[in-house]
Amino acid sequence: MPAPAAATAVQVPLWHHYLQAIRSRGAPRAQDFQRAEDVLLTVLERVHALDPRFVVDYSRGLEAFQFALRSSEDPLDMQVPLWVDAEALLIEEPEAAQPGDGPELCRLGVPREGAGLERWTTDDIFTASSEGDARCRGHIVPSKVLCVLRDLLVAAIVHCKHHSLIAPGSLNAASLREERLHLSLLVSSGWRTISFHVVPVVRRRRGVPALEGAQQMPGLPEGSLRRVLSQGVDLVPASAQLWRTSTDYLLTRLLGELGSLQGHRLDSLSVLDRVNHESWRDGGQTDGLTFGHLKVTGGALQGVHHWGPGVGAPGCLITDSRGPANPSPRTCLQFQVFNIQDEDRISAMQGIFRKTRTLSSEES
Repeated sequence: MPAPAAATAVQVPLWHHYLQAIRSRGAPRAQDFQRAEDVLLTVLERVHALDPRFVVDYSRGLEAFQFALRSSEDPLDMQVPLWVDAEALLIEEPEAAQPGDGPELCRLGVPREGAGLERWTTDDIFTASSEGDARCRGHIVPSKVLCVLRDLLVAAIVHCKHHSLIAPGSLNAASLREERLHLSLLVSSGWRTISFHVVPVVRRRRGVPALEGAQQMPGLPEGSLRRVLSQGVDLVPASAQLWRTSTDYLLTRLLGELGSLQGHRLDSLSVLDRVNHESWRDGGQTDGLTFGHLKVTGGALQGVHHWGPGVGAPGCLITDSRGPANPSPRTCLQFQVFNIQDEDRISAMQGIFRKTRTLSSEES
């Protein structure tokens, strides 16, 4: 009697290899990030010593965790909070703005009756209003704030190098003089070079209008969403004169909440970022969706502004004609990820890989 045929070897799906690779690099990537962050924090400490209006943000424990999830090498934001009571400022929306047009745009006004705001009325960051404005003394101007912060960074880098506070060659400031809404620095961490966008931010304790009506994803600990949203939003430069709301800080905190849960939500995000980086963006050589867009697919939020009606726990990628820095729920491309259980999520992600490989083969 012939011997029974050998059992067919189980083929390990491609997504499993990707996920193993991402996990194996997670700890080294986190360490690389922390070393690079230490260099930048050292420089920012000197910035604060030169000008106390700019504060060093040490509450960044989740950024290393987030960096470990990624395969992409998009620049990372290093936020520099301004030492100002945002609740004491006047938030003035542009007259042409329409509800739902995207991130809220505003000007930051200093009230005439405000106390303790004198440091924010100096000519280097402030433009005075006309004498006829009874409420507003003038405005804190993003372009001026960026210019001051740029000069402070240059002085701080020179100081840190001169006093051997940072290693030679650990920081490249060649792009610092470019006129943008952020300040670019390249920081070396071992063999890896990490690009940072230094961004001045104004922290507000108010709610998030764009997320009103959002519902907590099933499985998150009770009150997690409310606790995160209660931290408010950031205001970051949107143009030379205007600021805009940014929820990136909140999304990072929500990722941290997801990391405490069982299941494959963060695994799915990591694999999707790998697919986006290698296939959809040609190894990072072309523009496209960033990790900031993909973070929304974690599924931590379900809200009428972001998700289609009747959907359980989908993800959504938001893109906008005005660029990736200004996603708008009104003009967005919705990318439904998985409204399914975790076991099915793995199978569905495997299907994405098959389709991606097929498309890549057809294009080559």
